[in-house]
Amino acid sequence: MPRSQTKKTDKAALQKQKILASIQEFIQGRGIDRQRFVDVMKRAFLDVLELSEPKDKESDSVADTYSVIVDPEHGDFQLMRRRLIVEDAAVEDERFQVPFSYVLEMEGEDADEPGEYHYEVIPLENLSRLQVQALKERLLTQLRNLERQALYDRYRHMIGRILTCEVLKVTRDELIVTHEGNELSLPRRELIPEKDVYVPRDSQTTYRRAEQRASSIVKAVVLEVLDPLKTSPQRPLVILSRTSPKFLEALLKLEIPEIDDGLISIKKVVRMPGVRAKVLVESYDDRIDPVGACVGVRGSRIKPVVDELRGEYIDIIPYNPDPKLMIERALAPATVMYVEVMPTQRHAKVFVAPEEFAKAVGKEGVNVRLAEMLLDYKLDIREAAEYLEEEDIELSEFADEIPEWIIKALQQEGFHTAKAVLQYPLDEMQKRTQIDLPILQKVYQILEAEFEE
Repeated sequence: MPRSQTKKTDKAALQKQKILASIQEFIQGRGIDRQRFVDVMKRAFLDVLELSEPKDKESDSVADTYSVIVDPEHGDFQLMRRRLIVEDAAVEDERFQVPFSYVLEMEGEDADEPGEYHYEVIPLENLSRLQVQALKERLLTQLRNLERQALYDRYRHMIGRILTCEVLKVTRDELIVTHEGNELSLPRRELIPEKDVYVPRDSQTTYRRAEQRASSIVKAVVLEVLDPLKTSPQRPLVILSRTSPKFLEALLKLEIPEIDDGLISIKKVVRMPGVRAKVLVESYDDRIDPVGACVGVRGSRIKPVVDELRGEYIDIIPYNPDPKLMIERALAPATVMYVEVMPTQRHAKVFVAPEEFAKAVGKEGVNVRLAEMLLDYKLDIREAAEYLEEEDIELSEFADEIPEWIIKALQQEGFHTAKAVLQYPLDEMQKRTQIDLPILQKVYQILEAEFEE
């Protein structure tokens, strides 16, 4: 083989290696669907060729003229051109037609006849330097898009799951962490305030305070997975959190087998991250105490959860359909003396002993705010002395607003005063009196309005 031909062959092989080297890291270990990869390779070649083709011919597109054969197993590819074989004198456009004499020279006796198509391998050195550069850029862009789509497909089913990650980089707004080679985002707003301190693995940063020991390993829950089509290519798609109620819920599932098995359900979780949390649980087995099962012997089950949350207090509250009882439980550790519930307004007056008032409200109002979030009730905490100052009202005094037959039906069931009615859950009252629910709701509204005034 002539020396010049050898150089051209070596040049083609070198160009091919450069292109393959640019995409090889994306082919392996990225979870990219193989067929998608093949399609992207073909599209990138055709796009580059289309840009270099004149626009004066509309009957044949680049896809009709060129084809790309991709071998994903070995990361190899071939570019082929298809042209119509015509007699030498009939050639009008060599981009789409090939002289029969040329085919005879290349194929010999095996040459196809005029009117058939001739397929020819295009050496990579025939591509210009600009075409090769454009091809590399398009491939990298398309493969990154594929990678992000694969990331989305993988993690969108993991929302609510805890991941253990390594801190890669710390910025002003977020931590970039890695999970199995994938970069995820843990925004600073999703870190436990003043307690979570993380640094990259190779960082030499140290902290004097024991509670601020820096770590390069972080546990967090998958909070959100963004759609790659609606997100900047520079932004991570997977958003993690350590402050979300989902994080506490997932930690409890890890530590408490009864929750993971479905014998105990978590109905709702509310948190003030790093300060206090309340968890509403319900047992589906009468033999299982949901609070005891969650706390464990001498706190053995709840302690790892508290430690992971940097000492956050966790109140486990057993569910009950009675809103009055639920309010009393939700305000733990305070002891409640009386509760006046107004179900239709989702409002309640809660009376506690003077020495329990601070506990019920909590430091900076944390306890009562969490109870309100947990039950979706507005709670008005008052000292018990005020309860005695509020007079009750006989139902008979509402005769001008409530029909007599309704008052009699309530009295027959033992409800003679407005407070006695309001203390009783609305749905239970409907079952007991058989009065239509809309009518009862109106009665409750009338009674509640009186006390509001």
